[in-house]
Amino acid sequence: MKKGLCFLLTAALMVASLAGCGSKSDSSANSQAEAKESASSGGSSGGGAQAEAGNTTEDGKYDLVFWVYSDAVLNDQGKLFNRWVEEYCEENPDVNSITLIGKNDADLLTSLMAGVGLPDMFFASARNMRQYKEAIDLLDLTPVYQAEEGYQDGFYDSAIAAISQDGGMWAIPFMSYVPIIFRNTDVLEKAGIDWENEPLTTWDVFFEQCEKVKAAGIDATHSWSQGGYYCPGAVLASDAPNLTVGLENGETTLKAEQLLRTFETLQKLETYSNGMSYSDAPASEAFKAGELAFIAVGPWNEPDYIQAGTHYDVQLIPPYEENGWTGGLQGWDFMYGVNTGDEGRNEAIRGWLKKMGSFEVQQEFAKVIGRSVLREDAMDDPDTQQTEMLAILADGLKCGMNQMNFGHSSVFWTSAIGDVAPAVANGSITPEEGAQQLIDGINGLYAEAGEE
Repeated sequence: MKKGLCFLLTAALMVASLAGCGSKSDSSANSQAEAKESASSGGSSGGGAQAEAGNTTEDGKYDLVFWVYSDAVLNDQGKLFNRWVEEYCEENPDVNSITLIGKNDADLLTSLMAGVGLPDMFFASARNMRQYKEAIDLLDLTPVYQAEEGYQDGFYDSAIAAISQDGGMWAIPFMSYVPIIFRNTDVLEKAGIDWENEPLTTWDVFFEQCEKVKAAGIDATHSWSQGGYYCPGAVLASDAPNLTVGLENGETTLKAEQLLRTFETLQKLETYSNGMSYSDAPASEAFKAGELAFIAVGPWNEPDYIQAGTHYDVQLIPPYEENGWTGGLQGWDFMYGVNTGDEGRNEAIRGWLKKMGSFEVQQEFAKVIGRSVLREDAMDDPDTQQTEMLAILADGLKCGMNQMNFGHSSVFWTSAIGDVAPAVANGSITPEEGAQQLIDGINGLYAEAGEE
């Protein structure tokens, strides 16, 4: 998952979109194949391995290559990135073109870790930053953050901390997400819930609403334990203030008793479940058809519900105490540069990435695409929060919990809950046993990675 990978992407679709000054995307299969072949040919391992398309032209201008998620070359995202490319080329006479190569999650990770035929820049998960740094000669972007007063201050402090290590700054924080709950308001009205005045302020309120929906003869929600880490991780993150997240002597500093409430909540959620995973197409169809009251997914699902004409509102994963912690389990994506060994080219790369990190670009991305970004000043701007979704996401980014220690660890430790949650939910093991199994699973991940 995007997400991200964070991010319902078009898996199994590899699309290449060529974007240059004054150019337009070529959607033909031949052009896509040529672009991908050009972007993956030649080079050696480590930084500076550039695609054939990434050389200078006869007039000495740079042709840059940018690997991106498939979404970034499609539809509204594709239009945005193409326009930003045109603007950058016009603003920078040393840059002739930027070629955007769209890749799905698996291909993007595999291609980068191979270390051969690397692009000049790439857009990829924050979860893999440590692996990228070990496998690729990443370009130090410290000059980007020092070039303009206040530039660095616009990002969330936690994002800057994630990219800062070993005396350098190794990425541009760009996109983010927090899990959210869509409520079918038609269902809530049938259940006698005054949804406009009854937000999900706590888990107790959520369960009260589930009970009313169940009494009305309608399924309340899907299984929060099936389908991997996403939903159980969101429940875990709502208890973040009580979790001593960390690593000491190769083992997690979490205690089993701190995890007990998460598994008790998952067990209770199962009593209102229709048995489907949040990611199952039938669950989404049931929600759209008014046969399911609550579905916990991501902001990327909203266009589907709009197209279906579903009446809904948006809520954060609820806290345990009113006005308490909320925001769920956050996923992030960064933009990286590759050290080419050519300082002129490196400066062109830094310039493009600086633009991608700017207030203007990130605010426009949020407003047009409806996804949250990692510039706090952009998310908090009233002009950004014109939709319910963006206002909710801005609130969620203030707290919640990160999926892992982005940038500083390679262990996606929260994913281990996906292996334990189903057994607790179906009663095979107790919440206490589940809590201890999660501790053991997390420690196993750290041991496998050799992290201390």
